[in-house]
Amino acid sequence: MKSIIRFGLSLFITTILTFSAVCQVSDTLLTINGEPILTEEFTSLYMKNNKVSNTPISKSDIDAYLDLFINFRLKVQAAKDAKIDTAKSFQQEYNGYIDQLASSYLIDKNELSRLSHEAYQRMKEEVNASHILIRMPENTSGNDTLAYYKKAMEARTRVLSGEPFGKVALNMSNDPSVSKNNGYLGWFSAFQMVYPFESAAFNTPIDSVSLPIRTRFGYHIIKVHDRRPTKGQIKVAHIMVRVQPNATPDVVENARKKIVEIHEKLQNGEDFAKLAKQYSDDKGTAEKGGELPWIRSGQIIPEFEEVAFNLENVGDISKPFQTTFGWHIVKLIDKKLPGSYESMLSEIKNLLSRDSRINLVKEAYIARLKREYRVTEFKDVAFSQLNQLIDSTIYKDQWQIPQVKNNPILLSINNTNYKLSDLLNFIYINQKKAQNISIPSFINNVFDAWIDKTLFDYEKHQLPLKYPEYKQLAKEYYEGMLLFEISNQKIWTQATDSATLYNFFEQNRDRYKWDKRVYLTTYRTNDEKVANKISKMLKRKPGIAPQAIVEKLGKKGVNINYEQNVYLTTSEEVKGFEAWPNGINVKSENDSILIAHIDKVTTNELKELDDCRAEVISDFQNYIENSWLTELKKKYVVKIDSTKYNKLIHKLTTNKN
Repeated sequence: MKSIIRFGLSLFITTILTFSAVCQVSDTLLTINGEPILTEEFTSLYMKNNKVSNTPISKSDIDAYLDLFINFRLKVQAAKDAKIDTAKSFQQEYNGYIDQLASSYLIDKNELSRLSHEAYQRMKEEVNASHILIRMPENTSGNDTLAYYKKAMEARTRVLSGEPFGKVALNMSNDPSVSKNNGYLGWFSAFQMVYPFESAAFNTPIDSVSLPIRTRFGYHIIKVHDRRPTKGQIKVAHIMVRVQPNATPDVVENARKKIVEIHEKLQNGEDFAKLAKQYSDDKGTAEKGGELPWIRSGQIIPEFEEVAFNLENVGDISKPFQTTFGWHIVKLIDKKLPGSYESMLSEIKNLLSRDSRINLVKEAYIARLKREYRVTEFKDVAFSQLNQLIDSTIYKDQWQIPQVKNNPILLSINNTNYKLSDLLNFIYINQKKAQNISIPSFINNVFDAWIDKTLFDYEKHQLPLKYPEYKQLAKEYYEGMLLFEISNQKIWTQATDSATLYNFFEQNRDRYKWDKRVYLTTYRTNDEKVANKISKMLKRKPGIAPQAIVEKLGKKGVNINYEQNVYLTTSEEVKGFEAWPNGINVKSENDSILIAHIDKVTTNELKELDDCRAEVISDFQNYIENSWLTELKKKYVVKIDSTKYNKLIHKLTTNKN
């Protein structure tokens, strides 16, 4: 796997570099260690980093940016030489970013738009339906599905012949909840059922029964009872008094009395959230004041839904009502109906991305790629080979890639060939998907999946050739990662080493000095006469020790406290200190009298490391960086095409100004 990751990364970077080489000869602005930098690339980055409108561009601006740019590229080159991009962690992060970046390109935007509009229209409606499920393993394919389909058709025929739907459901459905609901699902809207089921329900007329619909659970037949405009979503809080199944009548009655008492408290004006925290047996919501997530029709038991959705105004509180869980009181916190398509598009796309229907976007994109490229599949050859190579060990996740004498081509994309060995590697990684299906079904599924994955990967490597902005974003992220890692190794880690940092500080102590500061002793007493005596003592003996004052003037019933601090002259505590008579300032504060005395005023005192650690670290980092850049400029040759650079300066300064 490690070699595969490295191959993928190196292939992607090679694609970028190969594309860049096409224009390098004719428009090279400068070279760093022999690597060309195009005028277009430099200009694009300069304009991207200098977007301030109506600001004239000067030659000095461009010169300054060129220095920064060269320093950046020197560091990136050093990172490449250090093979930082070969680290597994680097490759994983970079490949993750590329996958995310590519995902916005590897889609069929027309199909995405179609599904978004379809979902929006369905979100404005709700369907009431029942179903019968004939369960079938998810990956079943081909003839293996026939028996399940026939059973679903048998159920449908019985319903169409007049048997009650619920009776047939009880007799034939494999849905675990059928014994409780006879197949009845209630009301639901878009994104509440798996997509094939949702589509069948919305496309089946009222009082009609659908043909068998396949989902990942098996085959369904659906009877649609009704349709209505959506009730939207509601936000409610509830208080529940739990009643266990098979509870005695006395227990049920006691629960009813308790919920009635809680309801009376609410009618008397007590806070719903506080009562929920105190009394609700739903511990998952009690601490939140009983608050539930946003609810759509079909997301909660019908008897609760009926009461909650019938509350009209925000703040309305229901009467006590009973469900299979016990007794409840519900308060309406908020409600919302679907907004405009534009306002809901972000939410719809988020829902689509987590829904199976997103596979339709992928399928449409694959179909487009097959039309765009010269794609040839050798499916018969693949099946002939795999029928001999796949055995029952696949079910135990123990299948090993066999040695093969022949390695035929199974797929060709624009004359790029993919062979049996490529497919066997894919099967080895994905053999767990063989569970619960026949080997022929697995071979069919895995071959199609391999085709799709290979096409996607092929197209992913074409993206830098097709989309310049994609190529630039990928390159910027790659170089940004290199810069971060090499800077961390060469600068930041060294700058935080305590011993090395202290040595740097000691060698440069004279650079770290305080501005003008005031040393202040502040005395506090509650006796005005004592305060006057303190002031007089300070006038006579400015250098007297604070403790000497306390010992001389302190007596029973008189408290004298003091504290000593150092302040910058901009501090509020010493505001206007130059005008204090004899360096003394007296003021009242609450029930105390404060006597502030200036002990001394200093300028340019040397700081200790703890006083300026952040500043020292920053200076030390700059020192390390500058020393490193000096080494890099000796190691790597930088050549600037002065003619092209001067033309660029003229163009940028003329156009912007």
